[in-house]
Amino acid sequence: MTARLVLYDWTPDVRCYAVRLGLSLMGMTYEIRAVDTDLPVGQRPAGLRAGERPPVLVAGSVRLSRPGVIMQFIARQPEVARAWLDPAHEWAILDWLDFGTMALDTMAAARDAAFGTTLPVLPPMGALVAALRRMEDHMSARAMEGHDWFAAPAASIADVVLFVVFALTVDLGVERDTCPALRRWARRMRGLPGFVVMPGVPDYA
Repeated sequence: MTARLVLYDWTPDVRCYAVRLGLSLMGMTYEIRAVDTDLPVGQRPAGLRAGERPPVLVAGSVRLSRPGVIMQFIARQPEVARAWLDPAHEWAILDWLDFGTMALDTMAAARDAAFGTTLPVLPPMGALVAALRRMEDHMSARAMEGHDWFAAPAASIADVVLFVVFALTVDLGVERDTCPALRRWARRMRGLPGFVVMPGVPDYA
């Protein structure tokens, strides 16, 4: 039995959304502790250590702060369906998970620059455009081979993180009309049991 899960969460953060989405899709129950990172450290919830920034997942003595690692931890729990980290396709899943978490960090930094200042400035989007192009090329090839998901026969933890990257880049003005394979895949993601949207952000996928 998994220890009680506690998620220190900041709702607008895209990395936190990825973790919430993963927890929901994998059917995990957890306690959420909201953290407003705009507040002084002394006014944040007890239990969040100095220097920590959401998302932080605590399960007993385990304390994790990287979305990709959190996803792996959740997927390895005994009550979670093996398909989320299918042993037969584990290396492919982890490879795309790593790609997705790097793109997620890039997007989070871009959103902070674009929306987190008094005079927002839209940063260069070249890295995100290149990420979406690689994702589109991959899913176009997968579709031609009869596959619906990034790395395995069913949706995996890689799909969760990559969905967040694709779905929320629209807020940064990244063109997605040239990504038909990703749009079809995103619609399949939205149809999964347990799917949740990011509060305050329209579902453009």
